[in-house]
Amino acid sequence: MSILKVEDLVCGYDRRKPVVKGVSFEVGDGQFVGIVGPNGSGKTTLLRAVTGLIPAFHGTITVGKNRIDHLERRELARRIAFVPQLMEPVDGFTVEDLVLLGRTPYLGRFAFEGPEDYEAVKWAIQELKIEGLKERPTTELSGGEFQRVAIARALAQEPKVLLLDEPTSHLDIRYQVNICKLLRKLRSHRSIVATFHDLNLASRFCSRLILMKNGELVAQGTPDEVVTPENIWTAYRIKVSVRKNLRTQKARYVLLP
Repeated sequence: MSILKVEDLVCGYDRRKPVVKGVSFEVGDGQFVGIVGPNGSGKTTLLRAVTGLIPAFHGTITVGKNRIDHLERRELARRIAFVPQLMEPVDGFTVEDLVLLGRTPYLGRFAFEGPEDYEAVKWAIQELKIEGLKERPTTELSGGEFQRVAIARALAQEPKVLLLDEPTSHLDIRYQVNICKLLRKLRSHRSIVATFHDLNLASRFCSRLILMKNGELVAQGTPDEVVTPENIWTAYRIKVSVRKNLRTQKARYVLLP
């Protein structure tokens, strides 16, 4: 079942110079989709269009049965949550305060949070395993801890699709793997779409990959279908050998000397 559908999408910041050019793909229920490609390939711009932050010049984006340009912002936020790459801690906010912001789409003007909102926050905090951080100021958290809090805030929105822009950037290897394991687990509740710089990391944890270059689609499919010497040469202009991890059976590339 398709949860998110992007058809012939053209978007960017100037109609005369679009960043994303004619990209189409679908995200099924419970899939963990990684968007990969070199710097400047349009990964972040694509996510910003899907979440409604920038308009589409051409094409359509559908979540469930609704085109996103037919939904009010509040309704869209109940279906799609976005974790940006450069989200910052908020001075004076505890972890619980920040996660509670995820309930904003469900509150009317001047309304206060109710029992169902606090239940959603409690559930999100438990899912991210950050119960011990609940009363901590967000400014005192490590990078890996704050990334979990940012994901919990998005999860508290109870979206159909969770979008993340470079969720492992600026984290050490241990936290990168922990965050990816967490996202793979969360796909039992909703579909996940995330951008990655590390192709091997994305290949290990994602069920599908979308490979882009210069705003265009190079390949999409399972990691084994996308991570090939030919596709990597087309996107990155580097020569690699592709092997399978003996334990996970997932494709990974090795640079050739």
